[in-house]
Amino acid sequence: MSESTDSAEKTQFFLYLVTLAYGEKDTPTLAQVVFLSDKEEEDTRTVAKALIENAKNTAPKTPRFDWSTLKVQGSQTLNDKELTKLVDAASQGQVGIGRVSGLKVSPN
Repeated sequence: MSESTDSAEKTQFFLYLVTLAYGEKDTPTLAQVVFLSDKEEEDTRTVAKALIENAKNTAPKTPRFDWSTLKVQGSQTLNDKELTKLVDAASQGQVGIGRVSGLKVSPN
């Protein structure tokens, strides 16, 4: 194996459940999405910055948001057009961060 492959396999990721708020200011739509970071101590400020700078990142880039995990109002999903609109708004700073919670993943 090459050195770059070895180091990539050793990279540690931290998962966060992020609550987003978007749409109307008085009655925002709430959604949750998983954020993958290489930093252990993320908070609303750092995730908000990452949202603007990295909303369009896809695997294997880190940090990134796993938009396939997005749930709106608890259980709804967005179609491709709605998701694209949300990601575009996020990258322009038009989506707020309500809460950031660390997730623990246990090995099988």
